[in-house]
Amino acid sequence: MNKPAENILWNNLKNGDDSALTLIYAKYADNLYSYGLKIINDEALVKDCIHEVFIQLIEKRKSLVVTSNIQIYLFKSLRNKLFEELRSEKRRKQILAQLPGSDDLPKNTIEQLIISTEEQQATERTIKQAIGSLTEHQQELIYLKYTEGLENHEIALLLDIDVASVRTLLYRALKKVRELLKINTQGL
Repeated sequence: MNKPAENILWNNLKNGDDSALTLIYAKYADNLYSYGLKIINDEALVKDCIHEVFIQLIEKRKSLVVTSNIQIYLFKSLRNKLFEELRSEKRRKQILAQLPGSDDLPKNTIEQLIISTEEQQATERTIKQAIGSLTEHQQELIYLKYTEGLENHEIALLLDIDVASVRTLLYRALKKVRELLKINTQGL
């Protein structure tokens, strides 16, 4: 969708047009879901947070800021909502840990960074291992750049960092992946 069409769609949403909301949801829901799962591997929580993002769009449509990129706005909203939920979950676990008998509670992991199966080809497994050795931040950058196809300036806007930092972080992440792939292929 071109920028003028996005601007019209966004303005229609702000003016109470429910069909604009439907179009935005249809266009971006799947991408939001994929992005959310990259942040946290909890399908139910990601779906809930996506719905909360759209509920907030409805509730605050009159006061929405003008945006030049709906996808960045939605990604940023989802990212903030997920991190808010993670902080709440962490606080809840800290409180539960202080209660008597809390040692009996199961230790659940919130995030699972890499899913690897026996059936995957060796190359795919090696690449996933290399990417998995990156920091969460580097993984997020690679996902946004190469899976979502965002430009460096859009990633910078989404993550609240400058474009030069995006370039540097991507360069370092890719360099590390290349080095790890070289080591793994030499070991075969």
